[in-house]
Amino acid sequence: MLSDGVILLHVNTHVSRKTQELLQKFKWEVWSHPSYSSGLAPNLGSTHLSGTRFSSNSDVKTAAENWINGQGRDLYPAVLN
Repeated sequence: MLSDGVILLHVNTHVSRKTQELLQKFKWEVWSHPSYSSGLAPNLGSTHLSGTRFSSNSDVKTAAENWINGQGRDLYPAVLN
C-alpha cells in the first residue's frame, strides 16, 4: 500500500470529466471507495448501547471494552473475514 506518489480515494460515484483529465495528467493513482452493503459490514452490536448517554469519553471506552470482552472468540473471525 506504500506509494511514491499521490493516491486519491473517491468517495462519491460522480467524477467530472475535467477532474478525470487532471488526474490522468498528473498521473495520480485513483482508488474507488467500495459501495456500502449491509451484508459486507458486520453488525458489531450497534443496538447494544442504543440510546445510552455517556458523561465522558472514558465511560464510552469502558462500555465498548466491556462489550468486546463479553463477545468471546467468535467475534474476531466474523469481523476479520
